[in-house]
Amino acid sequence: MSLKPSPKTAARFDRGAWIILIFVIAMILLSLAQIIYRFTLPTDGWEVITSVSFDQPNWIYYNNLAGAPSDLRREDELLAVDDLSVEGTASVSGLPVPTNWVAGKNVTMTVLRDGQHVSIDVPIVQWTLGTLWHKLSSLAGAASVFGALLMALVGLFTFWRRSELPAARALLVLCMANLASTTSGLLPDGLSVTFNPLAYTMTGFYSYAIIGVVLGPSLLAFSLNFPNPKQVMLRHRWLNFIPLAVSLTIWIGIYVLKSAAFGWAGTMGMALISLLSLIHAAITQHDAVSRAQLRWSLGGFMIAVLMLLSIFPAAFGWINDPIYGEFTGASLPLAFTILGITMSIAILRYRLFDIDVIIRRTLIYAAVTALLALIYFGGVALLQNAFTTIAGQESPLAIVVSTLIIAALFNPLRHRVQNLVDRRFFRQKYDAQHTIEEFAASLRDDVDMEHLQNELLRVVESTMQPESISLWVANSYKTTFVTKHDSTP
Repeated sequence: MSLKPSPKTAARFDRGAWIILIFVIAMILLSLAQIIYRFTLPTDGWEVITSVSFDQPNWIYYNNLAGAPSDLRREDELLAVDDLSVEGTASVSGLPVPTNWVAGKNVTMTVLRDGQHVSIDVPIVQWTLGTLWHKLSSLAGAASVFGALLMALVGLFTFWRRSELPAARALLVLCMANLASTTSGLLPDGLSVTFNPLAYTMTGFYSYAIIGVVLGPSLLAFSLNFPNPKQVMLRHRWLNFIPLAVSLTIWIGIYVLKSAAFGWAGTMGMALISLLSLIHAAITQHDAVSRAQLRWSLGGFMIAVLMLLSIFPAAFGWINDPIYGEFTGASLPLAFTILGITMSIAILRYRLFDIDVIIRRTLIYAAVTALLALIYFGGVALLQNAFTTIAGQESPLAIVVSTLIIAALFNPLRHRVQNLVDRRFFRQKYDAQHTIEEFAASLRDDVDMEHLQNELLRVVESTMQPESISLWVANSYKTTFVTKHDSTP
């Protein structure tokens, strides 16, 4: 099998497509280069996190990934290394490197533990391949890496097939930026990065700033050009450079103003504008193809947003369960993966799966599950109350009776909910009998052949949404051929 593009594909690779391709390849190569360079730096071998005190961020030890055994413990807060104070320096670089910060030697660390200052001898080591395996063995690490790789392949395939579309180009940048950020996160930062200005700068970009500088603007560029470029952008070509201008502005805000909050605010703003842009397209674009594409993109966007919202209870300390923390750690990469896949399907072959059916069944079974749960717990509570009143104690018979009631109600309730959902949300698609009756009535009352032909084409397009429609009308004098092509690429 040859990887050489066909003449049709090669014709789509204009100068803009090659610039995008070179940009994403350079981004991935630089991310790999910086992770290889960081792999050679001395380290204490611990994964660390930054405290929530933004006015004085400190290093807090979290997980020993490659360090030699020492008395360091999880949740120790680092204060000094060999009498060099590092308190409040988790967001700065260029600190003097301690003399003993060399692999094979020991340093004396002062940590804050249970309100007490504790001095600990800590061996300095080199990162090992076991560190990468340790990251991949966790649920969050595996989801992050495999999700990023899958998303990158999806972006490359979409770009290869439709590189002439601005939306496909934006999707490629989004997918590859996510891969570059995931690659950078394979190796923890910490003191080994803080003591090295080059590693600090590269890690700061690929692990953190890339979210606002590349991911956010590429998402904005996608929404402004999907499923078709906005009319105002077609009239004023310079508006296509808005995402690039936003990217440069965020870069300035992060590196010149030294404000990470500026980057987060910009990213949240671009995500909101992207959602509003897709909603605007859903309102203003009425053809069947565009609306089918928008259902896929909006569906993926909303699923990704809901998954990201699941992170906040753990981030704000509302839920501290380790299992839940592992789940939320996998939510972010999985959300990006779902977003990339649904966008790709929307650009390429949105008809491979009918998202209306997915949405319909989700609504039906979610409603049925909620109603049955309400009936079950309500029944258990009422029956237990009745048994307590009559017999003076609770009885397991209440659970058995409630379970039998649920089993008896499942099918009737599912049919009632299904009919309600179909009438309210999917009448045009699923009420085929009503559509046929309407068209039959128009046949009885209308004698204009041209109008009937147009009406037949409209009914077929609205109900079946084919790629193209052809109609032959024969009489004794001639055969008329009427065709109507969809706007599917």
